[in-house]
Amino acid sequence: MNKPVCMADIQNKIYEAGLFRPEERIVLSAGNYVLLEYYSGKTYSYRMIELTTLKAKRLFSRQNPLNEGGYQKAIDKMLSQAANAERNVPQPSADRRARNLLRHIFVSILPKHGMEYRENQAALSLEMLQALQENKLALCEAEVGTGKTHAYILAVTVHNLFSERRLPTIISTSTIALQKALTEEYIPQVSRILMESRIIDKPLSFVVRKGKSHYACDSRVKGYRASISHNNRMEDKSLLSTLTGLFTGVLPLDLDGLPLTDYVKSCICVEHCHVNCALFPICRYRDFIRKAQTLSYDFQIANHNLVLADVLSRKNGRNPLFPPHGLIIFDEAHKLLDTARQMYGMTLENVELERLVASIYHAIGGNNPDKAEIVKLCDTVLSQNALLFESLKYAAGTGYDKNCYAVQIDLNCILALKTLMAVLRRLSVLFFTTSREKRERYDRLVSRMEMQEAKLSILLHHSQSILWLEINGATACRVCALPKQLDYLLFEDIWSENHPFILTSGTLSVRGDFSHFKRNNGIAMVDNRRVFETSKASPFDYTNHALLYLPRDLPFPTAAGDGNYFQAVTSRLMELINVTHGHTMILFTSYRMMEQVCDELSRQTTAFPLFRMGKGRLDALDAFRKSGNGILCASDTAGEGIDLAGDILSSLIVVRLPFPAPDPVLEYEKSLYSDFYGYLNEIIVPGMLIKLRQWIGRGIRRESDTCVFSILDSRASHRYRNDVLSALPDMPVTEQLSDVERFILSKKDRRYFE
Repeated sequence: MNKPVCMADIQNKIYEAGLFRPEERIVLSAGNYVLLEYYSGKTYSYRMIELTTLKAKRLFSRQNPLNEGGYQKAIDKMLSQAANAERNVPQPSADRRARNLLRHIFVSILPKHGMEYRENQAALSLEMLQALQENKLALCEAEVGTGKTHAYILAVTVHNLFSERRLPTIISTSTIALQKALTEEYIPQVSRILMESRIIDKPLSFVVRKGKSHYACDSRVKGYRASISHNNRMEDKSLLSTLTGLFTGVLPLDLDGLPLTDYVKSCICVEHCHVNCALFPICRYRDFIRKAQTLSYDFQIANHNLVLADVLSRKNGRNPLFPPHGLIIFDEAHKLLDTARQMYGMTLENVELERLVASIYHAIGGNNPDKAEIVKLCDTVLSQNALLFESLKYAAGTGYDKNCYAVQIDLNCILALKTLMAVLRRLSVLFFTTSREKRERYDRLVSRMEMQEAKLSILLHHSQSILWLEINGATACRVCALPKQLDYLLFEDIWSENHPFILTSGTLSVRGDFSHFKRNNGIAMVDNRRVFETSKASPFDYTNHALLYLPRDLPFPTAAGDGNYFQAVTSRLMELINVTHGHTMILFTSYRMMEQVCDELSRQTTAFPLFRMGKGRLDALDAFRKSGNGILCASDTAGEGIDLAGDILSSLIVVRLPFPAPDPVLEYEKSLYSDFYGYLNEIIVPGMLIKLRQWIGRGIRRESDTCVFSILDSRASHRYRNDVLSALPDMPVTEQLSDVERFILSKKDRRYFE
């Protein structure tokens, strides 16, 4: 019995040897031989190729192609024609052949298509492949410029060519920008190269998966279009055109990128999808979901939120959001913990129950036999909800940044919670047993009641949760809860699954130690024998292309209101801006200080355009790019995921080391340590260093980039100097401003200073 072989490496071997004729194809293999078929337009010609020597020999021609019976005769003839051939030629294992093929792709094929050979990239991809073959959980740190995306796409593709059970791969990201790059650049490019090299015989396929709010509902589009069409207003003309395109199918279901406001999108997106909808039989969204749930795609591309939503959906016995898969790749894995805290956490706003009551009043009508009891119960909900949040505010303790306060559940809260839960259960019964005239609306209300009851239950049984209160305005507030054992939940729900994982990012470790990341994400509980770790340094030449400025003469960082500290920082910023001739991004850990410094700089400089990037202010980023020599004041949002290649960013200034701001989660973690210095060294400092590496990674994005990195925090020059230097790429370090000026003058051409 012949062992199964992978046609990919065979096809490529024959193709590169120049033995393929136009339109010729491999139809079968036997031992160390393959049979090629060629149709001339009149007859089918067959010849065999011996794979070791790559010698070809014509066998026969016939009018009709081979049938099942003819294949066995062809095999017998191939083996009889092979002089002194052994029928069972020893062949390398499938795993070894896969590694050989992947190495060949990096060494020989990619350079032919203009892609430079990078030793670290090839090594990373081979290690990813090995992790897949051994069913490992792989932590793959790849600093900027390594080429991790190509590495994992090629590793997965080659692995699937040799795998007996080929299942889709989920690629999970944290940004739309990376999803767009995957679908428009990386996967199509790899697919084209492998197709041209005869390694795959059909293009790599993918589907982008998003939440319901990103897709148009045909029924809601139709209703919203009808509601504004009779107004006959000129300002609605463009909107009506877009809605018509959506309803007729001219425009795609995906709302991202369409010229629609967030309000309009909320009115026409998929909110609920029911079989009793008039458009259900021809619903494009349902058709899209049915196709996406098949095994026909090589890659399912989504964000971390949707992937974790699928995990929780399966855990709670609901329908899965993804088809069976063989691998999950978490790209931008450093953001996974933030997403997990969103998905596993709970928030209850003070207006949620008020909105539920308003929906109940709107639904019951005048003929409901239980109306009097329902109204009375709703009044109880409103009064107890007000009592609950008054008690929470009264019990608020330690204050943190962002109007966040630690809270305790006191007796008044417990009484309010129990009453609210009992009332919601009674309302659910009334709406379940009432007239079925408005069944769909009532079912939605009952579902909302059950959701609210589940949230209240978490607060009632709060001993296993970290609680805090966020006050967002004069009246708006919400209570939040996060499981204390989030790491265990992630281990139980994700990492205990018996299939491979690849987690990759530029910043997963501290000096090659992944302990901080593994502990936070529950991976520390996985058997060490199953975890694979690798870290690849950036290929960029930091030694010659970068300079780290660590001044020793600045005061210890204090509050933004400290006049001496503020004046010292702004003066040094102006000096740096002048010696680098603009081309500067300044990163802050505090919005308040950013605003104060930005206002002061605007008064002191007119030579370079100044931009302030707040939350979501991508227009400021675009304006900075176009300015040529501007100054961009930004917060943490600009510290990662932003690509500013070239001379536009030649000076990156970190005002303060990005230590994590105190919050209830950190306060809980602190309580787990008997020694403060243990907490500092295992939680606070590693978190700061990982964030700092992310920020520094914005400075050099291409091989030719040059940049000065400045940290104006005296702690970086004293107490944490060794930690900072060991965490960052190797580069020259100075404390002299004159060295910064000399570096810029030596690295930049004349056009830079114009």
